[in-house]
Amino acid sequence: MSFRSVIFFLLIISPLTFVLAQNESVNIEKKSAKSGLINFSDSILPIAYGQAKFIGNVYSASQWPGFKTYWNQVTPENAGKWGSVEKSRDYMSWVNLDAAYNAAKNNNMPFKLHVLVWGNQQPSWIENLNAPEKREEIQEWFSAIANRYPDIDYVEVVNEPLHDPPNQAGNGGGNYFDALGGSGESGWDWVVRAFNYARSRFPNNTKLMLNEYNIVNSETNTNSYIEIIELLKTDTLIDAIGIQAHAFSLNTSVTNISNNLDRLAETGLPIFVTELDIDGPTDETQLKEYQRIFPVFWNHPSVKGITLWGYRPGMWRTQQKAYLINANNIERPALVWLREYVNGTFVKVNSVKISSHNDVTTIDSDDGTLQLTATLLPENVTFPGVTWDVFEKDIATIDENGLLTALQNGTVSIVAKAVDGSDKKNYFRVTITNQVIVGINDFKLPENSITLFPNPSSDGNFTINRIEKIKSIEVRRLDGKLIKKINVENKTSATYYMNIDQGIYLIQMFDGNRI
Repeated sequence: MSFRSVIFFLLIISPLTFVLAQNESVNIEKKSAKSGLINFSDSILPIAYGQAKFIGNVYSASQWPGFKTYWNQVTPENAGKWGSVEKSRDYMSWVNLDAAYNAAKNNNMPFKLHVLVWGNQQPSWIENLNAPEKREEIQEWFSAIANRYPDIDYVEVVNEPLHDPPNQAGNGGGNYFDALGGSGESGWDWVVRAFNYARSRFPNNTKLMLNEYNIVNSETNTNSYIEIIELLKTDTLIDAIGIQAHAFSLNTSVTNISNNLDRLAETGLPIFVTELDIDGPTDETQLKEYQRIFPVFWNHPSVKGITLWGYRPGMWRTQQKAYLINANNIERPALVWLREYVNGTFVKVNSVKISSHNDVTTIDSDDGTLQLTATLLPENVTFPGVTWDVFEKDIATIDENGLLTALQNGTVSIVAKAVDGSDKKNYFRVTITNQVIVGINDFKLPENSITLFPNPSSDGNFTINRIEKIKSIEVRRLDGKLIKKINVENKTSATYYMNIDQGIYLIQMFDGNRI
């Protein structure tokens, strides 16, 4: 082991002697869950192929590559919004929406239109029309969609009635809320009129839906949503319920999600998860969240289909790393798990065992190392990787492959944790001896440097001056064992009493991450 230079005070503090030491910091890197390079192929069936419910995704230029390998339902991400189709009055551009519709129909996939009425991405020209003209244009828009796409499976008639009604001028807000009837006697007359327009234009086999966010995480919003649903049911205007499930609405318990799904199911209508995404700052985080959230939706008897809101870089939550395939076409672990979970082939870790060559549990050579191995059972687990960590990071480090490197004498506890979301882990202890703790170099302290006194001291009191830049102090035995940690941030000096045994001790001073 290499010698470390130290600045030291030899104090006859009977019975204490302190040494001011410098040390290096330790970083532990985590190993990400296993993933694999994939080739898109029409011979690979979608994840939910043969299942009673679909798993779909959005159609856009960035999301279509490889689509048929994973998904079996299509929703246009932006192409079906009124502002995308009719930017100029009476001129409709169908190119992108045609592409989405044809992608679904040519591959025998259900098609869901998103969206007829919304308070966002609406054509700006409608905002300043009078009320009769607005109603006429809205009906023309509905008729144009129904006539051009006669085989639509689902239509989101109104999107986000609770949070984003079309009542604002500017920024694509539509400003036709009042033209549709406003709140009216029911409180939701504008929604009822929109559904009446849709029911009179679309065929009976087209299912008419509401869509809304922040439902599964909020009992209050769920109750308000049910109020609209029951109103529409009165005249048989609604066929299905859409609930978005974006990452920002999933920071809640699965019990809460399940309870709100149960409340919606009491309406007797099928439920569709319309916009699911789960952020993935790390592979392990995303995998665990998919494992926590997805089964709640998938296994609920009233949920008849799930649509993800993108799966490749370029999706709307790319910055939050919600994609399931990275830019190099590498499947992230959550996507691997999703296929195996839905198809019943996911094999979870049941146990973790840590071992070393010849069952060695000591490092007794300077700068010594010990290779540890993690064995997972059963042998055919889907994700065979583990993350390694060591608790006493000042005594030893461990790398992502389980190589333990000694820093100083002591005993360390190592943990190996399965990366498959099972939370299975195991522990291993190693004793480290014969390490060189410090080397002492001649060094003259500069004027006005840190001082530690009195010298000698017989009562255990000591004072440290000129510590303006120091944030914390640790007192350790020579074997590295921590005796006391003291926070000294924003102090210029500090006095302490320590009742400890006679001996020589190290004082480490920390300035942020530096020692």
